[in-house]
Amino acid sequence: MRLSVTREDYFDAALQLLAAEGHRALKMSTLCKMLGVTTGSFYNYFGSWPEFAPQLLTHWEKEQTLRIQELSNQADDPLERIGTMKELATQLPHESETAIRAWSNGDPLVAEFQRRVDDERFAALRAVIAPIVPDPAAVETLATMGISLLIGIQSLRSPVDRDELHRLFDEFEENVRRHATVR
Repeated sequence: MRLSVTREDYFDAALQLLAAEGHRALKMSTLCKMLGVTTGSFYNYFGSWPEFAPQLLTHWEKEQTLRIQELSNQADDPLERIGTMKELATQLPHESETAIRAWSNGDPLVAEFQRRVDDERFAALRAVIAPIVPDPAAVETLATMGISLLIGIQSLRSPVDRDELHRLFDEFEENVRRHATVR
């Protein structure tokens, strides 16, 4: 048994479990066994299983969406922001995200988080493209293409081939640059 784990250890293990076995495998006993802790440790952090899911999903949203948005916006150069977002999106835990999307089909709470994450990512991509592309309709189209590319590859490939995804994002970035007025 491990003497101590952190909340983040639980979240990381849950995302690993989601990636490896899907949302139906995400159970307290399995999670505690993975971490080598008792259920008492879990209850100490989360109180109950129904309290765990929203905290896990909040962690996922913060780490895999809001952090990417924040890091992408650090660059002064608008074209560099696109490249940064592309690199970070390539490194997402795609298999975990696929499992979360599947989980959202049968759980209204998870569906709410999934919609919010999709909306946040769409808004973040739109905000990165807008300073580069002057036509609002083109910004909307390009942002839709980018989000669709991410969701589509996660749905199409398991596991996601990061090299393939990087090549696809390179093509997407080139398409954005073709519409750009900032060079």
